[in-house]
Amino acid sequence: MRRLMAAVTFGCCLVIAGQPEGLAQGPDYIKLKALLPPSHGAQACFVRTYDADHLKRHPKQKVTELVLFLRYITLSGEDATLISTENGGTEKQYFRYDFTLAAKTKEHDRTLYASGDCASAEGIGCGVECDGGGIEIEPIAGKDDTILVRLERIRMTLGCGEGGEVELEGGEDDKVFKLTKAPRPLCDSMQKNADKPLQ
Repeated sequence: MRRLMAAVTFGCCLVIAGQPEGLAQGPDYIKLKALLPPSHGAQACFVRTYDADHLKRHPKQKVTELVLFLRYITLSGEDATLISTENGGTEKQYFRYDFTLAAKTKEHDRTLYASGDCASAEGIGCGVECDGGGIEIEPIAGKDDTILVRLERIRMTLGCGEGGEVELEGGEDDKVFKLTKAPRPLCDSMQKNADKPLQ
């Protein structure tokens, strides 16, 4: 049901943007594939928890914890995405990259969640459907286990099906976050919490 609603919403957004329904522009995935090499079930988990000392030195920082879960998803012929090619034709893409982001902030007593798809060209971007904003990911050269997450604005919720949308914006001390790789079970647990209302 979650994927069905996402597909309906995504189709709506493409029509609004002036593209034919169901037809997406074919992105360049080179940087994403370097960060998370494509293979069935490939996943990467990144996290940062800020301690009291850091937050004291950055009193305007709202985010106290950030967890980013990236996944490479192989698609069946039925679920494949129709993309446009450089020569004006179309072809099916049998994979996608998606993300789930969890944030704890000083302003909310519950964890906030956002999810959507990722692509890369000049950089790596992950976005929430229908103008929900998103994040940019920048791998740090020479450090395979560390990334920078840049935030301007992203629409988050209290969990799938929970409603209560929250706009998390990159304030003075909430624009760039340095995350490091974490054990996969941490992100598996976070994903289950994000999906809990549908279970």
